[in-house]
Amino acid sequence: MRLHIFPVLALTAAVFAVVPATATDTSSLSAFVLSCKDDSKGCHSIAVNAIMSARNAKYGCIPKDVDNETAADKLLYWLKGTANGNPKYEKDALSDLFWTGVDEIWPCKA
Repeated sequence: MRLHIFPVLALTAAVFAVVPATATDTSSLSAFVLSCKDDSKGCHSIAVNAIMSARNAKYGCIPKDVDNETAADKLLYWLKGTANGNPKYEKDALSDLFWTGVDEIWPCKA
């Protein structure tokens, strides 16, 4: 658990560093998904930033042959489809759900 504290903090800071430049609401997953309808560029930018931060922190097992744009698309698809409205994730912070999405989409082999 301690090994993941710094990467989690780094991802959280990096993901939300782009928020002032966009109209994307990051207060919750449902707000994020709703605002993505009006600000798809901002939404995608946040997801790309999350993927790049995960890779820079050496977090997760995103395949090297999957580029950041494609990975962000998959992460957004997961957030909008699988996580949004799922009671399993409703109490999780949006920043945590970016990490969860990386783990769910690209699970590391044990």
